[in-house]
Amino acid sequence: MLISMTGFGRCQKSATWGNLSVEISSVNHRFQEVSLRLPRELGGWEIPLDRQIRQSFNRGKAEVRVAVSWAPTLRAASVREDVLEKYVRSVAAVGEKLRFPRSGELESYLGLPGVLETGEPQEKVREQLEFDLQETLKAAMESWQAMRRNEGKHMEEDLLGHLASYRGRLDEIRSLWPGARDEALRSMGTRLQALLDQGGWRLDEARFAQEAAVLADRWDVAEELSRSESHMAQFRSVMAEDGGVGRKLDFLVQEMNREINTMGSKVSDGRIRWLVVEAKADLERMREQIQNVE
Repeated sequence: MLISMTGFGRCQKSATWGNLSVEISSVNHRFQEVSLRLPRELGGWEIPLDRQIRQSFNRGKAEVRVAVSWAPTLRAASVREDVLEKYVRSVAAVGEKLRFPRSGELESYLGLPGVLETGEPQEKVREQLEFDLQETLKAAMESWQAMRRNEGKHMEEDLLGHLASYRGRLDEIRSLWPGARDEALRSMGTRLQALLDQGGWRLDEARFAQEAAVLADRWDVAEELSRSESHMAQFRSVMAEDGGVGRKLDFLVQEMNREINTMGSKVSDGRIRWLVVEAKADLERMREQIQNVE
């Protein structure tokens, strides 16, 4: 079963401590790459989350975005009276020493470092957040994987269609090749006889038959057709495997392309050479699709 490297998944959760959302998106990439975007409060979970996400796919570039919105009761700022009192006394003392008439309004001290303290989630809240994060991440990953599998199913259907088209081209080449080979040998014999007649020489039929056999062997595409059949069978087999098979499929397409190129270099028949061009176009369409297979 094929799995696409392209996918998207998202999940949100609301709780007493606030709101949480997790988004996962991925695109094709030669290797495995994970990019995590976490809020400052969750920075300590980057490594375990990275490890968890990497275990869910083999190849591609995945970007994970986690957003947390705390409840107002957890984020309400409070005044640290002890710090504020020290500021006020210190400023008043300096003002008295330097004979300044006023030491400033009380509100002007609120912007000084340490006066306002932002509420931080309590330990129980953090434990609940960690549990909710795991549940939300799991749901987002399931949605992401479902989309990747669905995309992979469409890609599999498309690849099988191109593979069937490619097989059809090879079948036509196989049926045309014997006649094209015999015609090429007859044409060569006719041209050679014409040259001999012009010079008044006699054709040595035994020698000609020997050379014709050597040429026929060089022109023969039976081995390429046989190896291509084997590659197509392996291609179907690999597609049925679980896990990341994109690299295997890419290698097989390269081998199939090598075989069809060899056929094109051996054959001079116009019909077969056009079929070679069409077969290469089928392989190129397959190669483009495989670039998105995990």
